[in-house]
Amino acid sequence: MQAIDALIEQVNDEKLKERLKQEVRKLQDNKKFGLVFENHLPEATPLYGAKITKGSKVTEKNGKFDRFYVVREINGDEAICEQTITGIMSVKHLNDLLPVAEFGDPIYPSLKKIDHVMNALDSDLWHTLIEADNYHALQLLEYLYAGKVDCIYIDPPYNTGAKDWKYNNDYVDGNDSYRHSKWLSFMEKRLKLAKKLLNPANGVLICAIDDNELNTLGLLLEEVFSGYKRFCITVVHNPNGNQGKNFGVSNEFVYFVLPTGNQILSLENRTDTPDVRPLRDVSGNSNLRTDAKNCFYPIFVKNNEIIGFGDVCENDFHPASANILREDGVLEIYPIDAKGIEKKWVFANNTVESIKNELKIEWNKSRGIWDVIRYKTHFTYKTVWNKKEFSANSYGSKLINNIFGEKRFDYPKSLYAVKECIAAVCGDRKNALIVDFFAGSGTTLHAVNLLNAEDGGHRMCICVTNNEVGPQNEKKLSKEGFHPGDEEWERLGVAKYVTWPRTVCSIEGHNIHGVPLKGNYIGSDIPMANGFKANVIYFKLEFLNKTAVRIGLQFRELLSILWMKAGAHGECPELSGVNVPSMMILPENQMAILKKESLYSEFLEKVKAEPSIKTLYFVTDSIDSYRNMISDFRDYDTYQLYSDYLNNFRINDEEARQ
Repeated sequence: MQAIDALIEQVNDEKLKERLKQEVRKLQDNKKFGLVFENHLPEATPLYGAKITKGSKVTEKNGKFDRFYVVREINGDEAICEQTITGIMSVKHLNDLLPVAEFGDPIYPSLKKIDHVMNALDSDLWHTLIEADNYHALQLLEYLYAGKVDCIYIDPPYNTGAKDWKYNNDYVDGNDSYRHSKWLSFMEKRLKLAKKLLNPANGVLICAIDDNELNTLGLLLEEVFSGYKRFCITVVHNPNGNQGKNFGVSNEFVYFVLPTGNQILSLENRTDTPDVRPLRDVSGNSNLRTDAKNCFYPIFVKNNEIIGFGDVCENDFHPASANILREDGVLEIYPIDAKGIEKKWVFANNTVESIKNELKIEWNKSRGIWDVIRYKTHFTYKTVWNKKEFSANSYGSKLINNIFGEKRFDYPKSLYAVKECIAAVCGDRKNALIVDFFAGSGTTLHAVNLLNAEDGGHRMCICVTNNEVGPQNEKKLSKEGFHPGDEEWERLGVAKYVTWPRTVCSIEGHNIHGVPLKGNYIGSDIPMANGFKANVIYFKLEFLNKTAVRIGLQFRELLSILWMKAGAHGECPELSGVNVPSMMILPENQMAILKKESLYSEFLEKVKAEPSIKTLYFVTDSIDSYRNMISDFRDYDTYQLYSDYLNNFRINDEEARQ
């Protein structure tokens, strides 16, 4: 309806305009059941720094972000523009125009390296931070990792009405009658792309939210992720409660959306509060040997340590007591109670090995025997999470304020709450791929590094955030005469001012002034000053000309994308000098590229000599030549450049328009 309102405002006849408004209001009163919202609100991304050329889509810098033009001609400093809706032609000064990419426009992305931090020289694991509008970044990630992502964690804007997010380059406040519709339209587009990234067998979406959009998000997730299971978790993130009226809200929510089928989530580790009970079945019913014959067997102990488990006892074998000491010094323990009744172990002979690390033997003074005790430390997660370290103030705001020495970000999540969410999905997946396309202050990447440090994992994290400045800084910068795209403006954007410096400081173990961080991480006692053995590269998403790509003029700009598609192993390669090599053999990046077909034989020999190479790119316009070449590489991931890249984003564009 917003698009219709915008069109009505362009009607010059006031009587006709008012009549149209009345008819639209009648349509709005005819409500339907279910989740109903505006599906096709216009959405666009400003392309600061991009050159305006003939055919560029633009908007006016100082106008509303709802009128778009196509540049038809450029004469010196002026552009002849055609409005996309009305077709009206006008002349505008180039300095007054801003290039945009509207939702549904074809985009051909590249990644420009901005910076990197390297604190694990012996590791080929590289995390990635991408500064970009997350919709276009998701289009790129679909090309790179469709169906390969284990976990997506997002903390989208909560739509409180307090100017906490932007739509079409303008803050949405509580007076906007389309506030909820805009939010749902905004989220739907991104969730549809996110679904394509997830591994269909066990990929999980985690989405934090508060009560402003809790119910509408639940319906949207049900619609987008049809056939998946949804669990809504309550997280106590503000134990003292806020100071609002009627209720002091102390919690927020987290949706877990996961495929149906087998057990997908890991178990919760409660090492500090284990469940302690005998391994011998002491339940009131069905605890006898005869109730489960495969649960009656000896447990072998030597030097007070469990060394193994015996075979299931024959039916006619009846041990004389619960403890039998053999001549070789091995103690056999059987599940026999104080009355001499043969009971059973809780676990069968063929599954007890899985909990061996939870078992201990303890002396039973009253019976004068050794018992086997289970200290259960791993449990199915509950739907209410209430730990002191989930406090967003203590372990979110204060934590990053200690890094910056000042407040730079509103309402960061508790590091430990985010780590727990990711551990619930990836605790048993030490090589997981994790994506966050609302990265904000960078808590997700920080949490992944901490989780890896705790258990020796090799999980890779890709974070996406824009570089918007907050409303207060935006007002201040505007008064000082700065505009988006200016160096001073961009310096205070969230990616450059918060996400990246936090990432560097947490990895290197110091604040922004180089002073070592104080304290230890909760639960692991890892000193914060130790930092993390991790590497991260910081990219900015840019856009290429498809014609220049097709004729091979932008190979350098695509190299970082090829590196990511090959798994982001080793330091991202860069080309120096004027000439582009005819082939690149990059074993440290587990990839190779052939640009000149006549060198195929040499390329074949070199690739086969490097067993670490798994991904190959062939630059050729001939599908027959490509097929002939890849016939020698059946166990490799192979791609035809540049058609593979161009066709992907052309198809994405066509799907987006449907």
